[in-house]
Amino acid sequence: MAKIIIPMITPFSKGELDRGTLRKFISYAFENGFDGLFPGGSTGGFASLSMSQHKRILSEVIEESTGLELFAGICRNNIEESLELGKYAIDLGYHDLVSINPYYHKYSQKSTLNYFSLLLESLDSDFYVYNNPSLSGSELTPKMVLELKEQHSNLVGMKDSGNNFEIFREFLKIKGLKVFQGKDAMLKESIESGAVGGVCSTANFALNTMLIAKGKSQADEASVRTKELVKTVSGYEVPAIHNYLFRKLILGEENPENYMNAPFVDLDPLPQLEAFRKYSFLPER
Repeated sequence: MAKIIIPMITPFSKGELDRGTLRKFISYAFENGFDGLFPGGSTGGFASLSMSQHKRILSEVIEESTGLELFAGICRNNIEESLELGKYAIDLGYHDLVSINPYYHKYSQKSTLNYFSLLLESLDSDFYVYNNPSLSGSELTPKMVLELKEQHSNLVGMKDSGNNFEIFREFLKIKGLKVFQGKDAMLKESIESGAVGGVCSTANFALNTMLIAKGKSQADEASVRTKELVKTVSGYEVPAIHNYLFRKLILGEENPENYMNAPFVDLDPLPQLEAFRKYSFLPER
């Protein structure tokens, strides 16, 4: 059975990490059958976190989580900070680390390989590379990942958010590599092709991807709805939309506010929730 890992939001309250909402989020994930959590990723707004905030979210997630697989996002772009964060996560008890390739600047393949090689050589942990070219500005190719896999036994998997199914199939051919689909709308086809599961952002506020991965009776309908749900989400600011929808659709807060990391503001204008409810499978309250 395929897995769904939630690339989780980083909840704030008035500029501070919100531990109460974090506990509620972890309860939501556990009670509804999700397999694991990925704090410190794109949906968690890692690029806006200070080093201390990044460390704190990793610390609080592992303190509060039981029965869930945990994947520590250690994306910092600067290699010294990534190594520091990786070692910190290992000391906390994380067994799986995740990092995107260096972003913003368009680094060469050699520079990217050097970056990952240093992480893999220095961190005594299972490791997942994260491919998201729409955010990083450059792409991890199957050839690059294969080279890293052949040279580093602790590279055990990847999250691919490249949105190219032909390239995704090439990643699946790499022997011994656990490949997760990062694009929710492509989840069903990816699992059928051999993906071990998905790291799906709509799981922050809906059960669609979990129903698909677990082969529930609603899986086909959930896949159809997810494609529409992704289109609806794409029109809003990320990660604000995921924070807002978790608080509205899962927690039932009437007027969520002050849930973003300063100086970034709450979602504005507020979305109409009818479409989100129409396309989302939601837990019973």
